Amino acid sequence: MTIEPGPHETLDTLSTAGIRILQPRRGYRYSLDSLILAFFLHLKKGDAVVELGAGAGVISMILAKRDPACPIVGLEIQKRLYGLMARNLALNGLEGRVQAVHGDIRRIEEYFDPAKTDAVCSNPPFRKVRSGRMNPDPEKAIARHEIELTLPDLIHAAAYLLKRHGKFSLIYLPERLADLIQQLRQDHLEPRRMQTIHSFPETPPVLVMVEAVKGAGAGMRMEAPFIIYRDKTGAYSKEMKSIYGFQSGS
Repeated sequence: MTIEPGPHETLDTLSTAGIRILQPRRGYRYSLDSLILAFFLHLKKGDAVVELGAGAGVISMILAKRDPACPIVGLEIQKRLYGLMARNLALNGLEGRVQAVHGDIRRIEEYFDPAKTDAVCSNPPFRKVRSGRMNPDPEKAIARHEIELTLPDLIHAAAYLLKRHGKFSLIYLPERLADLIQQLRQDHLEPRRMQTIHSFPETPPVLVMVEAVKGAGAGMRMEAPFIIYRDKTGAYSKEMKSIYGFQSGS
């Protein structure tokens, strides 16, 4: 396995824990969404974690650096992204802590036993196939639209994986929040924690993060909004700076 960037790849460094990441020069690349979601998760020492739709492995690697005692598996359907995740794990010395699996979330039972996982996370496709402009790049289209994965598919998989009182954390569009909560409850995952994400303090939310607990009773806590930019100058907020200033626990 080569871990040097190819002619159609870039090698970037996340100041978050000094993680280095190989990415396609064109195609799906990680965004701030993934960084923010990784720090929304509350893990306990030794929690078994599965990331559904892991892409090139950014969230899984951040979690492995932040919580070294947690075994993590990243599941990715797109072959090129799966290959990048495997190489990124080697590049960062994380092969022993994170396992990369190439597979389809819709066939989750082929890769995992039921009710064995403490925490599941996902930065999934947000948009229905006929909503919004479909990206002409197939890799980006699959990552952003429900081409290979619908919301029910995703939540069924999370419910299958989780132990009782296990937690499912994901990031989603505010305009689809009602759909999300309805589907979570159909699969006995109760929303217990929510945080909206705003570009600026005065603007409406652009994304929302939800933590749902398997088999829990009703009662949700709203956390303070997460602000990305302090003002129109583009300076990061204190919340965003705290993410970029994170130091690895390893």
